[in-house]
Amino acid sequence: MQLDEVKITNFKGLQNVSFRPTAFACLVGENNAGKSSVLQAIVYALNRPAQLPENLFYDPATPVEFTLRFVDVTVRDLARLAPEHRDRIVPIVINGVLTLIVRYVLGQKVDVRVIRLFPRDVRYRSEAIDVAFAGSRGAAVLEILQQQYPEFADEADAIRTIAAAKAHVANQVSRLPIESFVEEDGPLPSGIATSISTLLPEAIYIPAVKNLTDDLKTTQSTPFGRLLGLLLEDLEPSLAQINDALLQLDRIFNRVAAGEADVDNRHQCVRDLEGLVESMLAQNFPRARIELRIPPPELKTILSSAQIYIDDGSRDLIDNKGDGIKRSLTFALLQAYVHQLELRRQRQQENQEQQAQQAGGVVVPAHQPLLFLFEEPELYLHPKSQRTLFATLARISAAHQVMVTTHSPLFFEPGVTAAFVRVSKEDRAPNKPVGRLYPVNFLLDQALAETFRLARFENADAAFFSRRIVLFEGESDDAYCRHVAKLMNPQWDFNEKNVAMVRVSGKGNFSKFRDFFSAFGIEVKLVADLDALFDGYQHLGGSRAAEAIRGAVLQAVDARINAAEIKAEPSKRQIQSRVNQDSWRNRYEAAKTTLRTMQQTRVIDDAALASLDELFTWEQNIARVRACMEDALAAAALVPLLDALRHEGICVLARGAIEDYYPANAPISGPKPERALAAATIVETAEDAGGLCAPLGHGRESELHEVFDELFRGI
Repeated sequence: MQLDEVKITNFKGLQNVSFRPTAFACLVGENNAGKSSVLQAIVYALNRPAQLPENLFYDPATPVEFTLRFVDVTVRDLARLAPEHRDRIVPIVINGVLTLIVRYVLGQKVDVRVIRLFPRDVRYRSEAIDVAFAGSRGAAVLEILQQQYPEFADEADAIRTIAAAKAHVANQVSRLPIESFVEEDGPLPSGIATSISTLLPEAIYIPAVKNLTDDLKTTQSTPFGRLLGLLLEDLEPSLAQINDALLQLDRIFNRVAAGEADVDNRHQCVRDLEGLVESMLAQNFPRARIELRIPPPELKTILSSAQIYIDDGSRDLIDNKGDGIKRSLTFALLQAYVHQLELRRQRQQENQEQQAQQAGGVVVPAHQPLLFLFEEPELYLHPKSQRTLFATLARISAAHQVMVTTHSPLFFEPGVTAAFVRVSKEDRAPNKPVGRLYPVNFLLDQALAETFRLARFENADAAFFSRRIVLFEGESDDAYCRHVAKLMNPQWDFNEKNVAMVRVSGKGNFSKFRDFFSAFGIEVKLVADLDALFDGYQHLGGSRAAEAIRGAVLQAVDARINAAEIKAEPSKRQIQSRVNQDSWRNRYEAAKTTLRTMQQTRVIDDAALASLDELFTWEQNIARVRACMEDALAAAALVPLLDALRHEGICVLARGAIEDYYPANAPISGPKPERALAAATIVETAEDAGGLCAPLGHGRESELHEVFDELFRGI
């Protein structure tokens, strides 16, 4: 069985959220957004303490509710239950699905409910059946059955008792088609609230902020304690000699019962000490007798004092080592626990299968699944160790579900961590902030998975932990924009405001990246070069209103091109870029075929001419860019479209590309990143930054000022 869906209501900062974990799920987001609360909610739902303290309620006047949906619940899972409980749980497992609802009202005990199938016709529900036959006897029972349930009256002539009538109706209702039932929540069958725990997964929860030494203690709640517990159970069958020694030690310290008499074979020192204390007491209480009882040591007690020493060049207790090795040891112990547990379960299953064969095909119970919940497992670990840990968790997830919260991009890998959940906190004045979940399942959405791989290739991992994303095209946009923005306004600090800049490597990826990050609930803005208005505009994501403005702008710009006789003069770089595009090469091959056909047939038609014209339409866009950069009237006509798009978070650079905003004495040749850094060193003051470009209209701030103002608006 596997946990397939989690719903959380009114718990801590989570008002109403849900997500569907896979075998390996990853929760990301800023600090204090609510990632830990999601894991804690699952732990509370599985452990079901009697009550919840008030501080765990988002609104104390509203119940806290956890809904866990388990799928693939098999007969072997149900076989873990006691037979008397198993028969009562089978009806609430619907097509292999068990949905558990754990509800807490402040000050009241936990209410555990399940989703069950109830007849749509209220007459068929147990409470209605009870009312229908209440107080009837003898022939009256049959009469009520014939009146209230005539459809079930056949073969009911012999019914004379309420119990028989109810059983008959219930049997007939159970035979109704599935369409006659509806899923509703109902109470858990009485008497199985505790025993159902063996059916559900066991949660192993390791929080992030804690004393790491606690993980190495010997209690059963820690990896070390669990491992020692397995060791103890594995040793018990072969411990007869040790147990005999412990019994002998008991005889040295204590009197031992032999039938109805006590045999005193204690060590003389023990008897002398007891006699000395008794003689002292006799001075005041002559008749009082003392018996000194020393509890015998148990193997469990001996193991509870186990310690771990580490020799990493200096042998010492693990308690005195660094946090990194402590954290690594925690997961080594956990891995060892899972390994030993699987070995034991394999042996047990083999024994059970043998017993089942001998007993004639008895169902062998499946082992109780484990659910590992880790907060920030990468803490204190070097990136190399983080990769090793990730591989370890991936192996564990092959047999047991794993959920982690993390700030490490090393934990992102579609195909392994297939389910990602970004947790964000939203302010809701005057109420408390609310956490929201943005789950994405890459197994279900392959397009997002492909974009994710592209995003990782472009070093966009940090974007998952940011408040806002700014998409940009070129290699030099990032460093230069960060520098200039902060000079213009100290509040426009990308790092301080947790705004990530993500390179998309071509305007054709703007829409793909926007959809990807938006799926995680991250606000996205973008900075595009001027040519994006004419070539690839559909990828910017402008509104219909902006599209209408663009139509008028294109007409005005084209009119200026004709009036000023502006020619399209593509550069070598632009020609090379165009030729390398698959779409242009396809048009080229189509145009060549068309030309050969016209040469053979000597027939020229409009369709053929349009096919040839498509090969060169991109040059018109080059003329438009040139007009907007060189012709004042064309540039002025462009401003309404720039303003409309900017208000939508789409900032198009009127002067061309970011390089066109470098100071006059900046290098004009060399690698783009080096030119950007050199330009940034020249721009030293706010006045320098403000003079990099002119305003787009009278009485306005400089264009870059308006761009950065939009990028940081609302933060």
